[in-house]
Amino acid sequence: WRDPPHPFVQQCLPTAVAFKLFHSAAQGALLAVFAHHVVQGRVIFPGAGYLELARAAAPVHAALRGVFVLQPRAVESQGLLIECAVDDGRFEVRSADGAMADATVHCAGATAGSGEWQRISHAALRAPLCAVDVKALYGGFDAAGLQYGPAYRTLVQAWGGASTATARLRARAAPE
Repeated sequence: WRDPPHPFVQQCLPTAVAFKLFHSAAQGALLAVFAHHVVQGRVIFPGAGYLELARAAAPVHAALRGVFVLQPRAVESQGLLIECAVDDGRFEVRSADGAMADATVHCAGATAGSGEWQRISHAALRAPLCAVDVKALYGGFDAAGLQYGPAYRTLVQAWGGASTATARLRARAAPE
């Protein structure tokens, strides 16, 4: 028996060089993960999706570092392919409507280390911050054109300051 592939890294393609290349069609299981991520009436591939794709494609237990999100991707065509290339400690997430030769880079960064979790004192992080009304926060997002569907409304509590924000998220019921 085999576990189903991760929805973000559905197919590992053979390459002539040492790097790994993963393709995923933006439909089916993958589309179900982000279909409710709507910005100004358009389904947008989530920024966290780029990170999850890179994390799933990177070597086991690797941490992502120096990540740059370069531009968003609207999901408007049936033939959209999302691709992640991992090579020599670097990753790049790109997409194209069909031929990947014309791909647009959306996110890039590095993979490093063992990716072990570090313990952080959340109480110390929240101390200088003020509590935020999460319901009002989602109302503000909606007014700005960010229509988060129920699966994306994961904020339970939030705290903010002049340049810092911290939040507690609810666990998702499904692994996606």
